[in-house]
Amino acid sequence: MPVVYIKEVAPDVKLGLWKMEETVLQFLSDSSDMSKLFDVEISAYKSEVRRLEKLAVYSLLWKMTNSKIRISHNDNGKPIVDGYNISISHTRGFASVILSKSKNVAVDIEYYSDRVARIADKFIRKDEIAKDVGSQLINWSAKETVYKYFSEQDLQYFDMKLMPNAEIENTKQVQNLKTNDYQDVYYELNNEYVLTYTYDRD
Repeated sequence: MPVVYIKEVAPDVKLGLWKMEETVLQFLSDSSDMSKLFDVEISAYKSEVRRLEKLAVYSLLWKMTNSKIRISHNDNGKPIVDGYNISISHTRGFASVILSKSKNVAVDIEYYSDRVARIADKFIRKDEIAKDVGSQLINWSAKETVYKYFSEQDLQYFDMKLMPNAEIENTKQVQNLKTNDYQDVYYELNNEYVLTYTYDRD
């Protein structure tokens, strides 16, 4: 089973990670619900990669909720699921979903690659420290997560600043320079991906 994990990372906050090992045909042959979804929604995507991403996200969402709920989007493209706050991300080989019934949530995942070093000056501020590939990936992904969390503010990369220290392991604090809010972003980093997520503090 390609579910890497489904776990509760905080009260009423569930995070899931799916490793995309199937083909589109395998998804469709394994589930009549997936076949119906493909006929109605997924087949509109011309790219096989996009179809695979959508099928993986739905598979993970259904396992996380034990329900065949559907994803829609608002005018800005933000995903909407009835009864939940949701954030979705996918990258080469992986898909991630974070859900909460009561809290704002956000997630991002990026595959591990040194390509990030070539564009670091596009998103890392001069007053931030990110000397190696891992630090650069965390910076990029954390800002993508905070952008989603404050989606109505349309933050740009330089509107956010990663603070140099965090009191909790595998946590970065990101300052929203527009409002001077601070948001804790949690991360996982390995040789395949960096995953970052955040949620409302109690």
